[in-house]
Amino acid sequence: MLKKRVLAIITILTLLVGIETSTFAGETKTVNVLKNVYTMIDTNGEDSNTTFIITTEGVIIIDTRPTPTEARKVLKEIRKLTDLPIVYTINTHYHGDHTFGNQVFKSSKSIIAHKNVRDTLIKSGQDHLSLFKTFGLPGMDEVEVTPPNIVYEKGMEIWLGEYRLQLLYHGKGHTNGDTIIFLDQLRTVITGDLVFNKKIPYMADAYIDEWIESLKYIQFLKNETVIPGHGPIGGRPTVIAMKHYLMDLKERVLEQLKDKKSLEETQNAVEPILRKKYKDWKKLDWIRGNIERAWLEYSSKEKA
Repeated sequence: MLKKRVLAIITILTLLVGIETSTFAGETKTVNVLKNVYTMIDTNGEDSNTTFIITTEGVIIIDTRPTPTEARKVLKEIRKLTDLPIVYTINTHYHGDHTFGNQVFKSSKSIIAHKNVRDTLIKSGQDHLSLFKTFGLPGMDEVEVTPPNIVYEKGMEIWLGEYRLQLLYHGKGHTNGDTIIFLDQLRTVITGDLVFNKKIPYMADAYIDEWIESLKYIQFLKNETVIPGHGPIGGRPTVIAMKHYLMDLKERVLEQLKDKKSLEETQNAVEPILRKKYKDWKKLDWIRGNIERAWLEYSSKEKA
């Protein structure tokens, strides 16, 4: 058990090597995705996306960015469009770039997420914050870890004004508490970090097989618009591309494990292949860490 925990820590540090302030400090733009649906996207595709939905009865916010300063930028954008109150705030998962702005929206009284998000932020939120503080991002000292105060386990529906949001949990994936948000009347899905668009995903907390199954589930939803956790707005092909990356990673690593290759040998064999195939994606340096995560996951399954 101790060995696995040490390996997990090494994986996280490997994936985070090279992260600089610029990773979370790009300029953002607000995109009018659909009627009353807006997404704040980092122009460099590095930072996490935040979506807000303006209804006749108030506003719903999905993910709150990495600092209160960034969260206040969201609020400023909302106030350019409406004076209606913030009614619901939703976290798609626990990572700080999606939750560390929560405190700005505490007055809404309703911060919603899967129960595992609350559990993780309560148990290890301070450690997670300490990690984020090493990135040199301005404003981190202001962060107060603010867990969701409304949780669900399997699914949940929210009605506000003219919109219904289905909050869906299809099991572990990018983390152990990923929420898929589906607006059936708009044929739109908000995926959180289950989907990175044109960017190599962060996988330190990943469960690869389950992640692939979650993406298959998203494909079954009748959606035309995909709002990812990182990167520009996409469509159904965006989900397929993310799934294919994970399947490629899995297949290549399993081939190496079949031949009893070490972690380093696996990384040296697989990394050039994935770098070439996904050369137009951002964060290619994260591929090596993703290979490590896959190698650890599947070597552990082979021994079980």
